[in-house]
Amino acid sequence: MKSLVNIAVSAVTMLSLGVMSPAQRYTQTNLVSNTSGVAPITDPNLDDAWGLSRASSGDWWVSDNDSGVSTLYAGNGTKNALTVTIPSVNPKKNPKGSPTGTIANGSTTDFLIAPNTPAVFLFVTLDGGIAAWNPNFAISQGGAAPSTNAVLVSKSSDGSSYTGITSSFIKDKRYLYVANFAKSRVDVFDSSFHRVTLHEDSDHTYDFNDSNGRQRNEPFVDERLPKDFAPFNVQAIGPDIVVTYGLLVEGQHVAAGGPGLGYVDVYTSSGRLLTRLESGSQLNSPWGVTLAPLDFGRFSHALLVGQFGGGGSTPSAGTIAAYDLATGEFLGTVEDATGRPIVVPGLWSLSPGNVSPTNLDSAAAPAAEVYFTSGTSRSLFGYFTAVSTDLTEGNAQ
Repeated sequence: MKSLVNIAVSAVTMLSLGVMSPAQRYTQTNLVSNTSGVAPITDPNLDDAWGLSRASSGDWWVSDNDSGVSTLYAGNGTKNALTVTIPSVNPKKNPKGSPTGTIANGSTTDFLIAPNTPAVFLFVTLDGGIAAWNPNFAISQGGAAPSTNAVLVSKSSDGSSYTGITSSFIKDKRYLYVANFAKSRVDVFDSSFHRVTLHEDSDHTYDFNDSNGRQRNEPFVDERLPKDFAPFNVQAIGPDIVVTYGLLVEGQHVAAGGPGLGYVDVYTSSGRLLTRLESGSQLNSPWGVTLAPLDFGRFSHALLVGQFGGGGSTPSAGTIAAYDLATGEFLGTVEDATGRPIVVPGLWSLSPGNVSPTNLDSAAAPAAEVYFTSGTSRSLFGYFTAVSTDLTEGNAQ
């Protein structure tokens, strides 16, 4: 399978045939908040809203890190009555779960919780757990489907802290990729939730675009990273895995904030380093990664990278940087109607809306919008929000 970095060369050439206005602006719409008065819908469970996932034409699932649950919303913010509890690896020490990243699983044969019972949604937790949910599994006594409980399918005992999860294929086999921030590594699991060790991709040489030095033949290793930068999130983009790196500070479970404190690498699914996005002050403990919709103004089909910024207010914290997928070049930041960068304190996930031909489905998720979550620990705030173009410019093909 070709790398998306290589595939993108032809795609970007096609997009460049049209004229795209540099004055394109974007509008932020708060949909749900845990604080009354700042969004049309208030949900107290939306504390430190972190991961964001959805199945096709379904509701958005949000990992509420401080609440220890996942809450569900339609694309217009309408709350689903279902709330799913995410378990703790060590309930005696931490009574509540601490979900971070989440993904939907569309396979009926991979990631089984029990025979003929696949995980429909998967979560990772700060205390090193992988949790899975199926609507017909772990139903509370006296209850009915859908289940309100996720179950642990893997738990670490070495002090791991999982801050992101994604899924991809290696030679037609499906794997999970987990950002283990505390241990400065990407952990890989097979479809039965067994941690595996990937080997060197012997069919290829590393083609990182900086010729100074040679990479060790180890998967998901970039020797050019400065000391103490660890994988903060992982995101499958096409056949490749994008890994964001943040500064690891002892005793902290999230990356430290500050302009320039972040890197973003692109690897094959087997862990071979392909390229690094342009670094600079625009990166500030980056976490959220997504490919913009094809109808997202001047940044249509750009790679969007959100800056968590340590949850603080340092320069570039909370902004969304856009990158050329083929070259890794920094294109600019998503700006509001005044020409200023949209700033979302504690920015976590980024995910495009619907991709159906009608641009709308039963969950009311327009294709021209990018949804995101944001929040900080200690229940200070949490948001479920959408960003859309002021004027649908598209890719001007």
